[in-house]
Amino acid sequence: MSTPIPAARDTVFVVDDSRTAREVVRLHLARLGCEAVALEGGEACLAELSRRVPSLILMDLRMERMQGDEVCRLVKAHPAGRNVPVIMFTSAGEPHEVMHCWRAGADDFLPKPVALEALESKLAAVRAARERAREGAPRGRRVLLVEGGRFLHTFLGGALEQEGLHVLYARDAEDAARLAAEYGAQLDGFVVDVSRTPREALGLAARLREVHTRKPLVLLTRAEESPEVLSRAHALAGAPLLEKRHLSADELLGRVLGRLVPGLTPLRAAERVPFFTVVEFTPPGGATMSGFSHDASPEALFVRTLTPAREGARLSLKVLLAGQRTPNTAEATVAWSNPPRPPGPFRAPAGMGLRLERMDASLTQQFVRFVPRTLGFPLSGSPRVSGF
Repeated sequence: MSTPIPAARDTVFVVDDSRTAREVVRLHLARLGCEAVALEGGEACLAELSRRVPSLILMDLRMERMQGDEVCRLVKAHPAGRNVPVIMFTSAGEPHEVMHCWRAGADDFLPKPVALEALESKLAAVRAARERAREGAPRGRRVLLVEGGRFLHTFLGGALEQEGLHVLYARDAEDAARLAAEYGAQLDGFVVDVSRTPREALGLAARLREVHTRKPLVLLTRAEESPEVLSRAHALAGAPLLEKRHLSADELLGRVLGRLVPGLTPLRAAERVPFFTVVEFTPPGGATMSGFSHDASPEALFVRTLTPAREGARLSLKVLLAGQRTPNTAEATVAWSNPPRPPGPFRAPAGMGLRLERMDASLTQQFVRFVPRTLGFPLSGSPRVSGF
């Protein structure tokens, strides 16, 4: 198979088995200065993808011959399509449809009928992501995480990403040394687990400290360490070795964040739980945008969207849970905002972390129901720590 040729900068595939729907979107895209390639279904999309790479794929979820989520999976598995943003068209007010899109790997969704203003905002986000290729991850929040086991990747790495940090993962000390040499100028801090091979990990920490004298170095362990290891770690990091066996999830995350980004108030992402919702958000005087959330903490909602609001913005929310027909309302402040960026070594979710400040009575009841009380409810009460 020949290698597909990258297409023009703003070539957009429009995949829908409805001729009328394709034409409406094509006209929208023409107004926005794009070359729209109308494709009748999944087979046509995959065939065209083998010939050229678009800037964006817009695809209907509900098609007769091949459902959109199935096509999306095939696009993301295709060598030419894995890095192409896919935005799915779904029925308005149907969280279960958005859930199908997310599970298929879609980057965002747009409710039908498609509004020109919303489409323009999503397209602008995709265009801006290309421009950020020269910028890289934002300064102050780029972290190298040296894994000592599955715990760091699945818990701590995920929690750091949910706090808005951009994480570069290293499998071991050798991999970490390579990544630090390649991306050292971009990195803003280091987290190293010493529990698997203390001598090797502390040797790595010593080299990192020698080269990056002013950058935060956080050392932690999942095992009981010898006095020699504790003393050496303290000397290198300038603070005691963090011992997971003595700390709850919140405490560990809070201390790691406190050393990496002093002054950052965590969203308590260590306690996030599955909580799928469709979210409409409106900043004061701004247009209404859409996104979705698949997890929450007692006082936070993590929204995936290509069009996050700016950090610090106050938002009015409409939150529609899976299985519900009537949206709930809430007020929130954007704690962190990560607009989409080109694929790279640092991992971070495109979207925003919201600190919930007010919820209507119905949404509060749903949070109490789905986010267990042991994770910190009620909102007005004292936070409770959690274990692993």
